[in-house]
Amino acid sequence: MFSDFQKSDFGQGGPVLDRRRFFAEFSELKYMKPKECFDKTSQFGKFCRGKYLRLVHPKMEASFFGDQEQRAMLSSDRGLPETDFFEGFAEMARQVWLLHCLFFSFETEEKGGIFGVKKGSRFSEVYMESVAVEDVGGDRRPAVGFTVVPGFKVGKTVIQCRCIW
Repeated sequence: MFSDFQKSDFGQGGPVLDRRRFFAEFSELKYMKPKECFDKTSQFGKFCRGKYLRLVHPKMEASFFGDQEQRAMLSSDRGLPETDFFEGFAEMARQVWLLHCLFFSFETEEKGGIFGVKKGSRFSEVYMESVAVEDVGGDRRPAVGFTVVPGFKVGKTVIQCRCIW
């Protein structure tokens, strides 16, 4: 979901907005339901469709629903699927899009960024927050299992990533 997050157009090749327009879009979309945000020309609609088609493998969709009708609908712009699965996916995409808009709303001298942690990295409370409480015991230093939510750096502020160790 977060690939190309650090690019202002989210890697879609769309228009590059200034920070005021990013904030205006954030303000406009933050209280809307995901389906209200869709428009054939909207950047959010393109983002959500593209992410679904890249992240939800056709075999996975077929095993969930018995067919690939959702993929066909999104690929051909015939409308939006009416399933709980797609509604959940679209809400997740809307939250990521809102975070992206908010991220690019701030004017900073230093470029911000997004970061994740690789499996096996030493756990650091400065950059990471554990989402599962586990006893590592003794003198062992906890190692990251995987990143659940990426972290962000905006200027000199670090927002910790969330991971399981």
